[in-house]
Amino acid sequence: MSVYNLTFSPTGGTKRAADLFTRSFCPENICIDLTSHNENYSSYSFSEEDICIVSVPSYGGRVPSIAVSRLRQMNGGKAKAILLVVYGNRAYDDTFVELQDVLTDVGFRNHRPENSAPDVVFAPVNVLLRQ
Repeated sequence: MSVYNLTFSPTGGTKRAADLFTRSFCPENICIDLTSHNENYSSYSFSEEDICIVSVPSYGGRVPSIAVSRLRQMNGGKAKAILLVVYGNRAYDDTFVELQDVLTDVGFRNHRPENSAPDVVFAPVNVLLRQ
């Protein structure tokens, strides 16, 4: 089993929150920068034993389109996905739902029961980053 930290963070704020969360979850993890222009994202294929922490900012209540296109190139391989959405002064709206749909489409799985609401934990990023 491997733990992956997949992060799209154009300004660095999402990366800081994702790194803090991922390190507290599993100090030994593999980082994949979804912001990189020089990466072959289709080369990433995960296994059923893997856990992928996928972190994106919420732009206008949506997942940034470039993050969606890069995630769609990957093969989830039934890996478990943990979703982390970072947002500022605006609500996250449908970002979690959209991200979950994209990840499900490419083969990631969610360990929660079918048709149950996603577990959402609220923690202001400025509080997380001060720790």
